[in-house]
Parts: sequence; structure tokens; C-alpha cells
Amino acid sequence: MKNSIFKKYMLSTLFIVCISTSASAQISFGNDVNDQAPAAPIDGFVTVGIVAGAFLGLRKRFKD
Repeated sequence: MKNSIFKKYMLSTLFIVCISTSASAQISFGNDVNDQAPAAPIDGFVTVGIVAGAFLGLRKRFKD
């Protein structure tokens, strides 16, 4: 039973991590905007933080 729940949590966490890798902090503007600054992508370390947080949370939950 616990193994099945663990697999469900791990698959859902993996799904969320895969979706979040393509996120950007800013939307792109139309061609009429005279802005020279590039779009600010979200750093890849956010994914590492999500994975670490999921690992620690699951470890704490299933430590019983």
C-alpha cells in the first residue's frame, strides 16, 4: 500500500518538475515595444529546489 502511494507521489512530482522547466519570468512583448532587455528565464536551480523539497517532504511523510 505504501509503495503504491509513494509511486503516485513520485510520478506527480516528476510531472510537475518536467512542466516547470519551460517557465519564464516575463512574457514576450510585441514588435512595437522598443525594449532591449532580454526576457528573464527562471533559473534551473528552481527545479533542483523543487526536487530537493519533494524528496525531503516525502522522506518525512514516509518515515513512520
